[in-house]
Amino acid sequence: MLTWLLTNRWLLRAIWLPWILLPYPLRKRATTAGLWALRSLKRPSGKPGQNEQPAPTPAKKLFTLSFWGVPRIVPEKYILTVDGRVDCPLSLSLDDLRDHPAVDRQVTLDCVGGLQNIITARGVSLAVLLERAEAMPDAATAIFHCADGYFTTHPVKDLLETEAYLAYAINGQETPAHGFPMRLVSPGKYGYKWAKWVVRIELVSGSPMGYWEQRGLPDRAWVGDLR
Repeated sequence: MLTWLLTNRWLLRAIWLPWILLPYPLRKRATTAGLWALRSLKRPSGKPGQNEQPAPTPAKKLFTLSFWGVPRIVPEKYILTVDGRVDCPLSLSLDDLRDHPAVDRQVTLDCVGGLQNIITARGVSLAVLLERAEAMPDAATAIFHCADGYFTTHPVKDLLETEAYLAYAINGQETPAHGFPMRLVSPGKYGYKWAKWVVRIELVSGSPMGYWEQRGLPDRAWVGDLR
């Protein structure tokens, strides 16, 4: 029931309209209360104190949400741009990105509502891309722009400390619903920070907020923090 609720974009759109009309302070409080309520519906899995490596989520149980639908991207024409506060802007094709040394790790994606995917994601290190672009000293925040119009932001130091990367394959598959050609993998952060269909990384000074953060969801979005 919880999975259906949190992945049904038509239902979420219906909830979104009255929610977005609330004044920001009231919307922020309502959002926090709603998230705690959703999480209370999710029963803890496993045994307390269990130290074993969690098992990967079976393919049939992987959840995904595309609030505005899945954009159509032609892989052969895909270009990732890295610009803004950099000395050497980049324009990279999918083949260019695949030519970088691959990062291949098992990671955990936590939905802010309490769902969880444990997946293997393969891609390219963000630290490598930012080094190639020669990020300026005042490049404090990275804005991830997506093909569907979505955007989210991360402090650059968070991305580097958590070894974030851009994935082009999830569980060995290049699946548009899961963000192909490029999805941000941001360990320790909630899923709305794992931007899908990334087409541009813009480095800026200051601390702008992303789309959902401007509308009441936690800004830094560390897993466990619903403030």
